Amino acid sequence: MLLVYLDIETDNTNGFGLDVFSSKIVTVQILLPTGEKRIYKDPIKLDKIKPLLETNLVIGHNLKFDSKFLKHHLGITLYNVYDTYLAEIILSGGLYVGKYGVLKLSDLVFRYCGQKLSKEEQQGFRYGVPLTDEQKQYAINDLKYLPEIFKQQQAKIKLLGLENVIDIEMKALPPIVWLELSGLFTDKNRLNELHKEIDIKSQEAKQSLYAMFGTSKVNFNSTQQLITELNRLGIPVKNTQSTELKKFNHPIIKKLIEYKETEKLLNTFVRKLPNYINKKTNRIHADFFQIGAKSGRLSCTKPNLQQQPSKTLPEWRTIFKAAAGNKIITADYSQIELRILAQVSQDDECIRAYKENIDLHKLTASKIFKKPINEVDIKDRNVAKTVNFGIVYGMGALGLQEKLNAARIEVTENEAKERIKGYFEAYLGVAKYLRDTSAQGLKNREVRSISGRSMKFESPKNKRERSSIKRESKNLPIQSLCADMIKIAMHNIFLKLEPKGVKFINTVHDELVFECTEAQAEEVKDIVKEEMEKSGALFLTDVPCIAEVTINDTWEK
Repeated sequence: MLLVYLDIETDNTNGFGLDVFSSKIVTVQILLPTGEKRIYKDPIKLDKIKPLLETNLVIGHNLKFDSKFLKHHLGITLYNVYDTYLAEIILSGGLYVGKYGVLKLSDLVFRYCGQKLSKEEQQGFRYGVPLTDEQKQYAINDLKYLPEIFKQQQAKIKLLGLENVIDIEMKALPPIVWLELSGLFTDKNRLNELHKEIDIKSQEAKQSLYAMFGTSKVNFNSTQQLITELNRLGIPVKNTQSTELKKFNHPIIKKLIEYKETEKLLNTFVRKLPNYINKKTNRIHADFFQIGAKSGRLSCTKPNLQQQPSKTLPEWRTIFKAAAGNKIITADYSQIELRILAQVSQDDECIRAYKENIDLHKLTASKIFKKPINEVDIKDRNVAKTVNFGIVYGMGALGLQEKLNAARIEVTENEAKERIKGYFEAYLGVAKYLRDTSAQGLKNREVRSISGRSMKFESPKNKRERSSIKRESKNLPIQSLCADMIKIAMHNIFLKLEPKGVKFINTVHDELVFECTEAQAEEVKDIVKEEMEKSGALFLTDVPCIAEVTINDTWEK
C-alpha cells in the first residue's frame, strides 16, 4: 500500500468555504512517495487518480473536511486514512480535545519540523480563477511537511503502545464522513405543530404563575427576584436550579419548573432548529467531532443532535422521521457501561448476573436492602438503578441523595451513604477496581482502557482537582471502551451498508441510527445488530454484549 499525502482548497467567495453543499473544490493536491507533486485545478472528475486515493493510505491533516468534499463532489471515497490531527489528540492522551488552536497544520509543522507555515494565501483560492505562483507554492507547502510529521508521530505511537487506538480512530473517520453527508430528515410541519403546543403551554404556565405570585411584575429571568418571591411565600429555596426546586413539593414550584422547561425547549431547541435545516437537502447536517471528549466519545454541534430534549418532551423525536418510503433503524447497547464495569472489574456477582440474565438492578436492590430478590419492589429497584449507574461515575453520598430526591425518593445523606456502602460490600470486585483505578489515575496522571486508549490529566493544583481526577479515573476507562466498541462497529457497518445507499443519520454515545428503504429495513437491522455485538465481544469476553435494535418511522429509543 502506497502512502499518498493529500490536501484540498475550497472556494470561499461567498463565505461558504467550509460548507460542502454550497462550496466548490478549487484544488486537489497530492504528494506521491516518489516525491512527485500534483495540483488538480477546478476538478470535475478525477477518474485517473480515484483508484490511487481509494486503495492506498491517504495522509493529511483534518481529513474529515477533505474526505467530505471528495465524496460529495467527485464520488471518491477515502477508505484508508491517517489524520495527523486525530493522531495528535490521541498522542496527547486527550489533553488536546477541543483545542484546535494548538492543532492546526501550522502548529504541527512548527512542533515537528521547526518551520513556520504561512497561511496568508488561504482565503484567496477562487473557482475558475487561475492560480498565482504564490498559491501554487502555498498548496505544495501544505503537503511538504506531512511526511516528516507522519514519521515522527508513528515513532511516538509505537513508543507509547497506541497502535490499536490509532487503528480504531482512523477506521472510524470514513463512517463520520458518511454520517455528516447523510444528514437527518426533519419534518417541518411536525416541528411547527410542537412549536405552537409548547408556546401555548409556556403562556399558560406564565399566567398561572402570575396568579400564584399575586403579581405580573415578577421577572422569571431574574434568579434573585424569584428567590425573594418564593421565600416570601414560605418556600426556602437557595437558588432556582432544577435540582434545588425539585426538593419542594409545592404547586407553584411545579408550575415554575413547567414554565422553565417550556422556555428552555423554545429558546434552545424549537426556535433554533429550523436554522440548521439545509435548504438544498432539507436535512440537518450536524458537525461531529470524532474525538469530542477525553474518553474518545464523539461530540456534536450545529446543532447538538446528541442532546435533544427527549426526556422533557418525549414526542420531540417525532420531528426526526424517515423520508417517504424509508424506515429508521435505531440500535443501542443494553446497559453497556455496567457490562463493561463487570468485565474490567472481574466482579463475580456482576458477571454471574449478566451470564444468567438476572436483572442487575433487582439484584443490587436485594443486596443493599437485604431482602430476597423476589420481594424487591419498583421503588427499591429505582434506588438500586440510580446507585448502579452512579457508581460508574464516581457518585458520592450527596450526589446520590440529590438524584434520588429529584426523583421524589426521599433519603437522608446517611441513608445514601448506607446504600453506597451496601453496594461495595456486595460487589467486592467493583469496589477494588474503582479504588485501584482512581489511585492509579491520581498517581500517574493517566489511565488506560483495555483497548489501549490513554487518557491523561494535568497536574492537580488543589484538593478539588485531585478529587476530580480520582472521580474521572473511575469512569474514563469504561466510557472510552464503549466509545471504541461503537467506532469499531461503525467502521464494519460502513463497509457493508454505505455501498447499499443506506444513510447513517445519528449517533449518541452507545446508539447508532440509520435510514434505509422499507425493503432494506430487516436486512439493515440484522447487520447492525450483528456488527455491534461482534465489536463488543472483542472486549467483553466474560459478559454477553447485547444490542437492541428497532425499526420505526421516526427516531425512537
